[in-house]
Amino acid sequence: MNKKTIAIIIALCSVCLLHAEGENGDIVETIDFRDSQVKALCVANWDDDGDGELSMTEAAAVTGLGSVFRENKNIASFEELQYFTGLTEIVDSAFYKSTIQTVAFPETVTKIGMYAFSESSISGELHIPGTVLEICNYAFYSCSQLTAVILEEGVEIVGWNSFSGPIHTMLLPTTLSYMKSMAVDPYTNAEPSSGMFFPKGDLWVFSYAVTPALINNFAFYYIYDDCQLVVPYGSIEAYKAESGWSRFANYYELGDVNADGSVNHLDVTLLTQYLDGEEVSLKNFYLGDVNADGVVDENDLQALDDLLNPIIGIATGVQTAVDVSTASSSTIYTLDGRLVAHDLSALSSLPNGIYVNNGRKIVVKN
Repeated sequence: MNKKTIAIIIALCSVCLLHAEGENGDIVETIDFRDSQVKALCVANWDDDGDGELSMTEAAAVTGLGSVFRENKNIASFEELQYFTGLTEIVDSAFYKSTIQTVAFPETVTKIGMYAFSESSISGELHIPGTVLEICNYAFYSCSQLTAVILEEGVEIVGWNSFSGPIHTMLLPTTLSYMKSMAVDPYTNAEPSSGMFFPKGDLWVFSYAVTPALINNFAFYYIYDDCQLVVPYGSIEAYKAESGWSRFANYYELGDVNADGSVNHLDVTLLTQYLDGEEVSLKNFYLGDVNADGVVDENDLQALDDLLNPIIGIATGVQTAVDVSTASSSTIYTLDGRLVAHDLSALSSLPNGIYVNNGRKIVVKN
């Protein structure tokens, strides 16, 4: 789970619970619903003690949503769903054609059923927690306000037509094992008579696995020539060799902040400027998330520096594991650019630390 998601959950937890005294003087945690319509439905269906509220205990006892929210046109927010920890799946068509816009899944849910949120009003950036192992066919089909999909570490299977809408960013975890045909179909929201379609070239797909997951040859329908695939540094050729991924026309690597096709020191400069608050426009925010933790911060800058300046050896005492023959220059610098030696033989006399030789790092441990 990334830091952004954790922060959201902490914020929700701080406002969604009230405390009341039960019949025996016990403190009862009562859920404070943000959406009155959602509360009314929950109370009507699962308020076992008839107090007009829903407690944490009552929510946890719910094992299925049935059709309570299906095609409901009055609901908008259901972050409190996270407290329904008796649920192991979001059943088929649970929120089908509803006006639900935001939702937070309980950690007990391992499956999102067919048409669960199809043609709903799910909006903005959707996070699917890693506890969800399978996203079934048409789960988020034709969601006209869905702009980003973040599949967190743990998600394994993405079904047929699982996602469609004006999606500009999709993050795929290292745990992904299979994506079915047309898993992402961004054209289905268009009205045939309007002639309006998903804007080509606006979809960025981020796959964080060094070894490509198995995906259907048409997992991204027929938009391969018009969307961008971003993969870990050094793994482009591995993706091009796999049939499900080889159809992409545009490949980039994590850390290629300006998306010019090369990860280099210009990207370090741009990322530094961005973190310093300067007016720098990233082609896509997640290009700067080099370590794939969901945020762009100083750790990504360090990770990018590590990619460009890999450690090539460890010098201990008078012995060195550094292959001198690989260096075209023998000069040695500190990380902040100070010249400290003109010959690699001087490594053993340097204080412990990390040094740079010929653009690569050397660790000295005396």
